[in-house]
Amino acid sequence: MSLYKKILVAFLILIIFPLLILGWISYTLSQNLIESKFNEQTELTMKSVARNIRNIISEANYFSDYYSIMKPEISRVFKELNTYRDNGKKMPDYESEIRSSLLSYSPIVSAALYAKSGIVATATNSSSTFISYEQLMGSSVFQEVKELNGIPKWIGPKEHQELQLNDNYFYQIRVIRELYSTEEIGISIAQLQLKELENTFQLDTPNRLQNHRLMIMNKNGLVIFDNRNQELLGHQFLTELSEQVELNRPFSSESVIFQDEKNMVSFYPLQLKDLGASDWILVSITPWRYVAGQMQTIMIWIAALLSLILSLALIFNFVFVNRIIHFLLRVVNSMKRVERGELSTRVHVKGKDETTILARGFNSLVGRITDLLEEVKLQQNRKNKAELMLLQAQIKPHFLFNTLESINVLAVQNQGDKISQMVYQLGNMLRISMYDKEEIRIRDELEHLQSYLEIQEFRFEDSFRYEIDVPEHLLEYSIQKLTLQPFVENCIQHGFEGIEYIGLIRIYAEEERDGIAFYIADNGIGLSNEQLARFHYSLETDRSFDSRDAIRGERRGLGLGNVADRIRIGYGKDYGVYICSHPDSGTTIKCVIPKYRGEWGAFNRAAGG
Repeated sequence: MSLYKKILVAFLILIIFPLLILGWISYTLSQNLIESKFNEQTELTMKSVARNIRNIISEANYFSDYYSIMKPEISRVFKELNTYRDNGKKMPDYESEIRSSLLSYSPIVSAALYAKSGIVATATNSSSTFISYEQLMGSSVFQEVKELNGIPKWIGPKEHQELQLNDNYFYQIRVIRELYSTEEIGISIAQLQLKELENTFQLDTPNRLQNHRLMIMNKNGLVIFDNRNQELLGHQFLTELSEQVELNRPFSSESVIFQDEKNMVSFYPLQLKDLGASDWILVSITPWRYVAGQMQTIMIWIAALLSLILSLALIFNFVFVNRIIHFLLRVVNSMKRVERGELSTRVHVKGKDETTILARGFNSLVGRITDLLEEVKLQQNRKNKAELMLLQAQIKPHFLFNTLESINVLAVQNQGDKISQMVYQLGNMLRISMYDKEEIRIRDELEHLQSYLEIQEFRFEDSFRYEIDVPEHLLEYSIQKLTLQPFVENCIQHGFEGIEYIGLIRIYAEEERDGIAFYIADNGIGLSNEQLARFHYSLETDRSFDSRDAIRGERRGLGLGNVADRIRIGYGKDYGVYICSHPDSGTTIKCVIPKYRGEWGAFNRAAGG
């Protein structure tokens, strides 16, 4: 696929499709946000309405408590009804007492007192009819009223059809007890027309009333109040919805189909159990078109504008991007040639716009890079050569001084045979150390190391032993000369200092992937954590050990740090020196070098310098 097609596909995938998805997500989120904000506002409104309903019910209950229990008139009526004996006399009429007490509360339109004797006394301001004592005793409502033990039981319109209460009034039924003895003396039923409830459900504007509907239903879904002219009074509301809804939450709101239209239907259980209306639920119904308002129109305009913008973007992509892409392809191809090392590559300069400036800048940059690479390469070669010469110049007199010092000691002791053998071994060492090339075979390095150990055995007779175990197939690989001897020197001069047993030095080698790892292990006094930390810090900060470095507070020579620097310069940071030690447990030094045969210069080019 060409770059132009890739750009086009990327334009579709990364710009157009994300914009379309963004538009869809924005639309969905806006709908969800509208619904969320509407639910928040609806919940606050329903809570406010619920408080008003509670106040209305509480006020009615308070009035009922006051006149039915606290005032003596009602108690006296119940006592007389309960003690009445039919002796041929006409039963007194208690309508005036009931009217002056219970009916003095304007919402109550009628009231009935049911004595335990079965006699009923009534008073009404309407044409209401009352149920008989037998109907009341035989209904399930009677048992609920008894269980409430004095708390009023509220019945909404069309509830409890067995009582044949088919009007649009609310009913309050309660047990009446004598104030002082708390003895049950009867049951009262009050028929109420709650004008304040109707006022509470009236919304502020006709338009809002048309688009916002409030109802009260019981837990079975029976509507007992509807602010839209009691249109659904007595209907099963839940069966009118397109799907089932949850009613066991403090507040719930669902988007459902009601009366062939999408509506937001919210439910808020009225917490009126303590007032005798335990299963009433406040319902809010709002058409979705009213909830969304003008957002639908706005989203349509946004979609149209987005389509126009995307069309213009496609035109721009076809007309203008094509030329720039072709220019970029030329630059990219030129960069690839530069990456392959063709530093003579140049971009053809054409035109007078910014692409011309870019082409000239590219050509200038490649020319400058060519000059800088040559300069850096020359400086790096000089630096490496100078560092290697310096390190080599340091280590040659270093081991030679130590060996001559040992020969001097033997000369003082008149040990001619040992001096002769030491001079012979010293000759072998000098032959290798003065070899004019930096790299030698591992076989030659081990021969140099063995000569050094033989010299030290003459000097420190019966003080230490050594073992050299290097596989035969590794002996022909290359190594920087004088690499292993400084490690062994550290073992003898510092690792065995003050020990009362025979020291042991083990030199062995193993293959590690593309490298060779030499291990120099002793059973000497070891190093503390502080000394180890100082050694590792010196390696990490590219600070080599010199004659001033100290591991145990005394002069340590050029050994470990010198070798570490030479390996770092010669082989790179993938190779180096590692040390593991613990006080009184000996020390193990690991030296890792690359596995290769040939001259140092060949490896330097292969390793990148």
